Amino acid sequence: MTSLMQEFAEARQQRLQERSEFLLDCEQAKQERARELQLQSETTAAYLAHAQQTRLAGELGRQAVAEITSESRQEEVKNRAGQVSIYLQELSTKRTEQAAEDSEQRAQDVRTRTFKMRSQLKHIHKARVRAAQVDQVQRRRLVEDRAALTQMQIEDLTKNRLASATLASQQRAQEFGDRAANVKNSLENLETTRLEKANAQALKLQAFRTNLTNSVWAGARSVAAPQVKVSVQASVKVSEVSESNSSEPKKKKGKAESVAVKSAELAIAKPVEVKEVIKETPKEVSKVSSKIEQFVVDYVAQLSTNSSLLEVVNDRDTVRDLLAQGANTLKVDPSDILNTLLQMAEGS
Repeated sequence: MTSLMQEFAEARQQRLQERSEFLLDCEQAKQERARELQLQSETTAAYLAHAQQTRLAGELGRQAVAEITSESRQEEVKNRAGQVSIYLQELSTKRTEQAAEDSEQRAQDVRTRTFKMRSQLKHIHKARVRAAQVDQVQRRRLVEDRAALTQMQIEDLTKNRLASATLASQQRAQEFGDRAANVKNSLENLETTRLEKANAQALKLQAFRTNLTNSVWAGARSVAAPQVKVSVQASVKVSEVSESNSSEPKKKKGKAESVAVKSAELAIAKPVEVKEVIKETPKEVSKVSSKIEQFVVDYVAQLSTNSSLLEVVNDRDTVRDLLAQGANTLKVDPSDILNTLLQMAEGS
């Protein structure tokens, strides 16, 4: 136990000795740094003083050079001003003398030109008088020759016109017969083509009507709506309208064709067989049409896409939803809603 305490004491004494030595080393290092800082400060101060003196000497030298340069420039400007003044005086004198000489020369030239011009005008007048006399004689002869030639040409032209009129009359009669035959053949071909297109369009529209009826009324109502028979002649008219619209500008063509095709689809969207025909008075029809129009306006207004009537017509999903809601709300045939929608889109 005593040896352990002695070891602790020795260790403590040793740590104190090491601490003292460390503090002494720190104090010496601090003094050494202070001496180095002092030396660096003195060196920097000496360098700054030397640099300041150098700048002052350079500035004084530049000022002296600038003053010398300024004086030399002023002297040079004075010399140039004197030279310019002398040059301007000499130039003014020369211009005055030259102007006098030019004026005299121009006056002499004018007198010479005037004399020459008078002589030329006299010769020109005499030559014109002689030429006028010769031209008058020639014109008289030319008029006589032209009159005789014109009379001969009129006689020949009259004969040619009579012969051409006779030949043209015969050709027109023959051409009229040929055109009548061509028009008849064209009309027959056109009628055949239109009937074929109408039959094909009727089949397409019948398929569209079936799909539309199934998508709108599937499971919604058990009783079929009133149906109207559509003749093939209506399809022919729709095809003619689409063909006539094809000559319009590109921008209007797409809209017109879309509306025309959808009108045709809606017109034949009913079964061919007639089961029941409902007769309505004009007042009732107008009232139902007004309700449908108001319903269409409200439906389009509540759409989040802010679509126009034409855009709604071109969107089949939106049209299908509109027909379903309208038929259930207004209790009317969806074809009536669709026809009203197309009329509103065409009017807009």
